[in-house]
Amino acid sequence: MRNLRFITWLFAFGSIGACVERIEFDAPVAQGIIVIEGSVTDGLPPYAVQITRAFPIDAESTNRPAVSNATVTLFDDSGNEEVLTEAEPGLYKTNGLIQGSVNHSYFIRVRTSDGQVFESEPDRINPVGEIRDIRYEFEARTKVETHGEADANVFNIYVDATAGDAQEKYIRWRYTGTYEVITSPELHMTWYPPYTAFKDPWPCSGYILVGGPPNSGGVLVQVGECECCTCWVTVPEVLPQLSDTQLISGNEFKNVKVGEVPVNNTTFYHKFKVEVEQMSLTRNVYDFFKLVREQKENASSIFQPPSGEIRGNIRAINTNEPVVGLFWATSVRKRVIYLFPEDVPLNLTPIDFNTLPCNEFHKNSTTKRPEGW
Repeated sequence: MRNLRFITWLFAFGSIGACVERIEFDAPVAQGIIVIEGSVTDGLPPYAVQITRAFPIDAESTNRPAVSNATVTLFDDSGNEEVLTEAEPGLYKTNGLIQGSVNHSYFIRVRTSDGQVFESEPDRINPVGEIRDIRYEFEARTKVETHGEADANVFNIYVDATAGDAQEKYIRWRYTGTYEVITSPELHMTWYPPYTAFKDPWPCSGYILVGGPPNSGGVLVQVGECECCTCWVTVPEVLPQLSDTQLISGNEFKNVKVGEVPVNNTTFYHKFKVEVEQMSLTRNVYDFFKLVREQKENASSIFQPPSGEIRGNIRAINTNEPVVGLFWATSVRKRVIYLFPEDVPLNLTPIDFNTLPCNEFHKNSTTKRPEGW
């Protein structure tokens, strides 16, 4: 079997602020292969397209090199077109001339600085239904660690939704969790041999050291607001969650599991935000995400056969250079609920004490307060 390697995909969804999600799947080995990804929705622009090059499997960095100075044009089926602006290296955004609309199709054309042209197949925005309800059920779990068993409890998240009016009722559900954490960077200490500790507040804590008795390390004085004490951590989906016509009962999706909320003293320090998006797909895009899901599910099993090579819907027009990518169109509906510590049927301990800046200690975190928090 020929070698396969992982390429990280970053899809941009304009209706939710052109955020980026990471999806891993197998792709053929290629040195510097072009990777193009993006989407258009029926939400407000801007919409985004990211262009990068794949990196060798033995590369020291996992950051894919950006492809800059390309010309990216968005087309619709009404004859309109819009040239995107490069907002940052390799990331191109629309300027609001085209807004996605249900029952219309869209595609992009990319011309690199050396004249290579790539184009996506037109993809149609199908209508989507509405999320009627989000429910959660507690499940007690344990996991085996080096010191023995540990709690791994979760809330399972389920949705009920209408299927919509589209003839093709292919749906992707995207679950995103968000929770708040705190740290105490103003209490950070630096240790010198053999056992001497000195106060060493992080600059972002808003505290400095002044004066104080000999060998005290000084006195903590607040001179500003802390910029790294409170963070919001994002819990992305593990796998693309999909539904098709086989799961519909009376034009409704019932009891579809879309994600899990980890239950511990950190995730439920304050509250936990559950956001679920219902996104319409065409059959081709549905098959793409289904193959991504199968590859990720089978990656850990040596008994599973290869699920196929993923190429996407981007093709080369005037070059033989290989390209992988996906530009897709979708209608999006979103619903949010919050879970609180009192919803947990267990006694939670206080959040763990830590003196690092919160955005350095917690992965996938930001100091920017989420919308609606």
